[in-house]
Amino acid sequence: MDSGERRLIGEFGRAMQAYQRAVDVLDQRAADRLGLNRTDLRCLDLLFESAEAPLSPGELAAAAGMTTGGVTTAIDRLERAGYVTRERDSADRRRVTVRPTPLAERVAAEIYGPIVQDGAALLERFDDAVLQRMIEILEHSTRQHLDHAQRLASS
Repeated sequence: MDSGERRLIGEFGRAMQAYQRAVDVLDQRAADRLGLNRTDLRCLDLLFESAEAPLSPGELAAAAGMTTGGVTTAIDRLERAGYVTRERDSADRRRVTVRPTPLAERVAAEIYGPIVQDGAALLERFDDAVLQRMIEILEHSTRQHLDHAQRLASS
């Protein structure tokens, strides 16, 4: 590997770190705007991600890496703020699911809509091969971070 390639790897690493810090700042500002803590915001994000198949509190706890007691407290806070509702599953009345409310959808669109639009406009400039490589990097980075988070939790 020549020095130019090494320089680019370093630049890429610095850019990734700057991106992670920017996401952290945005998440904190979004949580502040919504009157939530970061854990509650993470739970709300997971509920939006699973909107097609709503999660039970236990499923949300597993997805968020929380205890069932901790996630119940988070759901209670989100419900009091008007961002989620608990619903009985129509197929299994014993099962309760949690869904974002229209209020949550509206404020999420206000906060994240412009980011999605800006990002889509940028990504339109890249061909499929470049986008596939970007996906590969992000998927690897996600697995890597989760693996190392697990390592830290286990030690």
